[in-house]
Amino acid sequence: MLKSLHVKNFALIDDLEMEFLSGLSAMTGETGAGKSIILESLQLLFGKRSDSQMIRHGEKKAYVNGIFELSLEKQSLLGLPKTIEVEREVDSNGRHNMKINGELTTLARIKEVMNSIGSIHSQNETMNLFDKSFYLNFIDQVDQKKIDSLLNPYLMDRSHYLSKKKHFEELKNKKAQSIEKKSFIEYQVSELKNLHLEPNEKEVLDEKIAKLKNHDKIMSQLKTAYHALDNEMFSVDQVYEAGHALEKIASLDAEYKEMGERLVSAFYELDDVKSKLYQTIESLDFDEAEFNLMQERSYELIKIENKYAKSINELIDYLKEIEEELMLITDYDHYIEMSQAEVKKAFQKAYESGLKLSELRRKLAKKLSSDVLLELRDLDLEKAIFDIEFEKIENQEASLLESGLDSVEFNISLNEGEPVKPLSRVTSGGERARFMFALKSIYAKANELSLLILDEIDIGISGKTAAKVANKMQVLSQSMQLIVITHLPQVAARANYHYGITKIKEKDRMVTRIEKLSDDQRIEMIALMLSDEKLTHFAIEQAKMLLRK
Repeated sequence: MLKSLHVKNFALIDDLEMEFLSGLSAMTGETGAGKSIILESLQLLFGKRSDSQMIRHGEKKAYVNGIFELSLEKQSLLGLPKTIEVEREVDSNGRHNMKINGELTTLARIKEVMNSIGSIHSQNETMNLFDKSFYLNFIDQVDQKKIDSLLNPYLMDRSHYLSKKKHFEELKNKKAQSIEKKSFIEYQVSELKNLHLEPNEKEVLDEKIAKLKNHDKIMSQLKTAYHALDNEMFSVDQVYEAGHALEKIASLDAEYKEMGERLVSAFYELDDVKSKLYQTIESLDFDEAEFNLMQERSYELIKIENKYAKSINELIDYLKEIEEELMLITDYDHYIEMSQAEVKKAFQKAYESGLKLSELRRKLAKKLSSDVLLELRDLDLEKAIFDIEFEKIENQEASLLESGLDSVEFNISLNEGEPVKPLSRVTSGGERARFMFALKSIYAKANELSLLILDEIDIGISGKTAAKVANKMQVLSQSMQLIVITHLPQVAARANYHYGITKIKEKDRMVTRIEKLSDDQRIEMIALMLSDEKLTHFAIEQAKMLLRK
């Protein structure tokens, strides 16, 4: 339940604080006094997106704070303490902070928490009764958990089907495009295959060509290096002898041992290098014919790289791609048949998931229909007949809607002897209001909510019907906190607590004020509601009589 509300710098509200108690609370006031502003501030706490346009003129930010009390079950479900504080703050730049018990949180978390506590009915929701696309939502709310357990798998299956279908369509389009370029692909495959490209071939070839271009220089330097090691003035054997001499005194000093080992090691290294230099000089030869062939190959590779704007390694990968594409073109019908089979399989799976969802909805619809009739009987519609009609499900793609396979119509008869007809066509404003009140009551009880806020859900209702609506609200408030914005004196009189909302001028600006009315103030407020703003003795007596009931 809602314990308190603090609103600051929000539209016409400069700084407003209210405390609430359990039971039925009524809010009344003239049109334009600010009732809808208070409702909007509450909607922010329930996760409505913030709008910087609602910041009071001249201020930098708006602030809304609500303190709520949770039942033991909701505490366990949400992992929160008994009392929680929800805050929303929005500044003129559109930035907004959201907190639960002082800790920053997300809009999704606020919605999760608040939707488990209560529900807000706004006036435009009643207009949804004109739109049959909303009817499934009313059915689903009877048991949203069970619905979600089937709706979510259906949505996954539907998404899988749509992906398969998209791939199938792409294959068909690609076939038409690919057939047109088949000859071009065949030419590319032939050209690249005839080159017999090898990975890293160009780098290896460039290295070989560079060596051959510098053959004389390489030979000269190799010989110079070899003769330096084979010079009579320098003997490799002398290095060994020096090392061997030091080894004989190695035991006398660690440094002698280390130098001796290095000289011996150097001897073997130098001898090996000398041997390799000799072998290289003997094997090194310049083959002009081979050199010319290498240069021709290098030119071919440079030319093909420039032509395709790809490296040799990239061209090897590209060749694989176009070979596969060519195979696909030649056997496209097979691939399309396979894809079409996958589409049919995915559709059937999604369709079967949808049928399970539809079956559950039909069971819930029967319960909703029964519950609505019970509620309507308490709202002066004892003779009402209500039926939820499911349209026939066709086994075709158009049936896989995002909401499922179902499309429903709410049919109703409000007068004895009259056949049922679509609710949107035969109900008056007051009848729609009572129907919506019935739906909201059912939803709140089914989800064990502790708070229900109703904004002028009684529009179009008068006379004895208004008294029955007031009675129904009073009964409902015994199981949950009920806050109603109303124009009906009967509802205001039945409330446990009555709040008056006014708009006054302060410091050359209009501000919204709210106060909990005393007994005398309640009499005056209800009397004014009964007498069209001109207070009369009769209206006062009527107000007193309503309050005594």
